Amino acid sequence: MQDQKVSIVELGNSRITVSMEGFPVAYGNALRRLALSEVPTMAVDFVYFYDNESSVYDEIIAHRLGLLVLRSDEALRKYGSPEECSNASENDSHCFAQVYLEYEVPQDAASGVYVKASDLKFSDPDIRPIYPETPIVYLAPGQRIHLVGYARLGRGYEHGKWSPASVAVLRYSVHVEYDPSKVTSECLECISAYQDLVGAIKGGSAGRLELNYKVNTSALRYCEEESCKGAIKVVYDPSKLYLTVESTGALEPARIIWEATNCLARKADKLLKELEEAQVVEEVGPK
Repeated sequence: MQDQKVSIVELGNSRITVSMEGFPVAYGNALRRLALSEVPTMAVDFVYFYDNESSVYDEIIAHRLGLLVLRSDEALRKYGSPEECSNASENDSHCFAQVYLEYEVPQDAASGVYVKASDLKFSDPDIRPIYPETPIVYLAPGQRIHLVGYARLGRGYEHGKWSPASVAVLRYSVHVEYDPSKVTSECLECISAYQDLVGAIKGGSAGRLELNYKVNTSALRYCEEESCKGAIKVVYDPSKLYLTVESTGALEPARIIWEATNCLARKADKLLKELEEAQVVEEVGPK
């Protein structure tokens, strides 16, 4: 069995890329899917309107509030899971955080005002909009709005607003096998966009080059089939995978992969437990 190895290839404020060697493709794809659908974040679930004199319907404003990206790192520790809070009252502070908005534009104001996410007030200071300049509604002079919303932890499979990742991609490692003795000028012109490969070929001896995981190989595949027959061969290696996750901002990108890994482990443990119980029932049941 191939040794398993994990390393962080790229880590930024909103994106992480992890290389995984020796892991099945199914494992990497499971992490990708869980990052999108199972890792919980906070989002506004429902809203009570007490006053809305704007030209926008209550339902549209509620929808906009629900799509606000809320900081959720501390929420994972402080609030109950979606399953735990499935039947909870909105007054349960272990499950819900309140969101307040009360804004009025004076009748004699020179112009109206765009109410933004930064105007919202939260019962929990650890929960806040990631993008405070997001507009919610326009109020003309003399108009007023007053509402109370309730945010809770949810999962992406319930609604996309609870998904912490905007992008989750799994890629194979890509190698190119090349033989300079078979490379023609037409081939070199075709692969000219891949300067690392061109340099390796001009080195003079046959070899194998691993491409950067960000490189798009569509054009290279075309060259392999049309201009470089027998000179190069593009090989997709499933023994080394690259998982890239881009965060919406609700969670740190590394936290998303961490939570997805824990989620997969919990699902595996649950399955093993159910299989063990089924085996016990089969052994002690009637013959």
